[in-house]
Amino acid sequence: MKHIKKEFLLNCTPEKAWQLVVDRSKYEKWADAFQEGSTYSGEMKLNETISFVDETGNGLVSKVVVFEPEKEIKFAFLGEVTDGKYVEVPGFSEMLEHYLFEAIGNQTKMFVDVAMDDDYYDMMNELWDKAGTELIKLSNE
Repeated sequence: MKHIKKEFLLNCTPEKAWQLVVDRSKYEKWADAFQEGSTYSGEMKLNETISFVDETGNGLVSKVVVFEPEKEIKFAFLGEVTDGKYVEVPGFSEMLEHYLFEAIGNQTKMFVDVAMDDDYYDMMNELWDKAGTELIKLSNE
């Protein structure tokens, strides 16, 4: 497992930065950097199951394991959905996606830490840079 660690300085309050992650319509704008048509289903709340999927409904399934509005949210991955079928993937047990939000004056520093399989690290590291650029643009709106 490798960790992708990123910091993005967003031109907004922690409240607005938080919404970029938990508000589906805002999430879709920057998550498109990973896969066109990216969205999620489920409710962003502690212990809820969230499916991060593409426009065909294929993707990853996770559980919200930390949920502190405007401060921190963490997802632990459980499995994947392919062609409408969910399969638990034991190898995903160490995969996490963690966001921290810290107010810096009238801006927000967003820390992202993603633990992932080594095979996808290089590709996802580059895609996170693209997603970060989109997050910064959205924070200016």
